[in-house]
Order: sequence, then structure tokens, then C-alpha cells
Amino acid sequence: MPSPLRLALGGLLLAAPSLSHAQTAEPAQTTASRCYVGLAAYHSNFQNLASWRSGDSGFRVPVQLSGGYQLRPRLALELGVAYSVRTTRYAYDSYYFNTSGVAPAYYQYSNTTTGRTTSVTALARYGLTRQPAHRFQAQALGGLTWVHRSFYSRGFEGDNLSGTLQSVPFETRGTMNDLLLTAGVGLGYRLSPRFALNLDLTTNYDLRRSDTFDQYTGSAALGVRYRLGK
Repeated sequence: MPSPLRLALGGLLLAAPSLSHAQTAEPAQTTASRCYVGLAAYHSNFQNLASWRSGDSGFRVPVQLSGGYQLRPRLALELGVAYSVRTTRYAYDSYYFNTSGVAPAYYQYSNTTTGRTTSVTALARYGLTRQPAHRFQAQALGGLTWVHRSFYSRGFEGDNLSGTLQSVPFETRGTMNDLLLTAGVGLGYRLSPRFALNLDLTTNYDLRRSDTFDQYTGSAALGVRYRLGK
């Protein structure tokens, strides 16, 4: 009768091929990364492409950087940051006449305003497409958006009401913050295992405003997404 030691050695020899196969197969299951990054053109009521004027300088198209983590095949968490800066210049001078024979009054005004806006969005993405392997994907989006705006205005204004032209410089700084509930839909098309086109369309509800007309805003992001890993 074989000894227990011989039986144990025989069992190890018989199991060796299956163990080696399992060891080589395990890395293949862990090489696919759950993380992804994205780059998109961004538009919202706070970072509005349509409000750009001739002569403005800065980032004409706001840029959004994002990063996400796939918790499940149909559920991901994502953080996005959109930034824009714009400088607007406005100046005029004018004369005002009267009928009393007094010399006309002369006015000057010049203002340069630089505005910076940062939108930080935290979203949960839930896949509406039942098969994650399909090239086309639709997702439901929900989360919060924090918008921080700062502005810096400087310039001068003057007149000749004192008999000579007098100019007075001015300078103003300020900040504004908004917190939004965000919900919408995301549409994606996979170009390759790593790259995908993505379009997000969302509606936002401002929690810090009482005016119903200003409480609801919209936003959109169009760009590419890159999945990390092998």
C-alpha cells in the first residue's frame, strides 16, 4: 500500500499542470485597468461659447479634464474639472452738448475685465446599454457641480466738468460660487479597446439661487476618453 508521503507527492505532480495554468491565467484577468481619463470641449451657462465677443482674448473653448474609476461593468465614478479665462476690453469717449452756451462736456471711460471660471463636477455614470462590450454606450448621469468664478476689473474714467480733463483710475475684484445638482445622459462610441468618443448632455439645478429662471442651466462636454492599462 502506498505511503501517505508517496500519495501526497503523486497528487502534487498530477496538479502541477493545472496550477501552472492557473498562475499564467490570473494576470490576464488583472491587466485590464478600471481607470480612465478624458479630455473634452466644455460648454455651460457659466462658460458660454456663444457669449464670446470680437476682441476678447483667453480660452475661447473651455477645456475639461476628467478621470474615472469603473466600480462595476455598468457603474463608474468620475471627477471632471473645466477651466476657462477671458479678458474683455471696453472703452468709449463722448461729448455732451447743451443749449446754454456752455462748452460741451467731455467723458472718457475704459475698462478691462478678466474673468476666470472653474467648474468641478462629480458624477456617477450608470450604463443603460445592457452589453458593456457594445461599441455604442448610453449612460445615465447624476451628481454635483461646483462653479467658482472670479473677476478682476481695472481702468479709468474721466471728464472735464472741472474745467480740465480729470481721470480717476479704478480697480475691482470679486468672486462668486454656485453649487448645482447635475443630471443628464452620456453617449459614447468605442473606437478601440482604449479610445472612445463621448458626449455628455446635462441639466443643472442651482441650490444657491432663489430665482426660478436662473436656477436651471445646461451644460455639454464633447471629447475623447482613454482607458488606462494593457
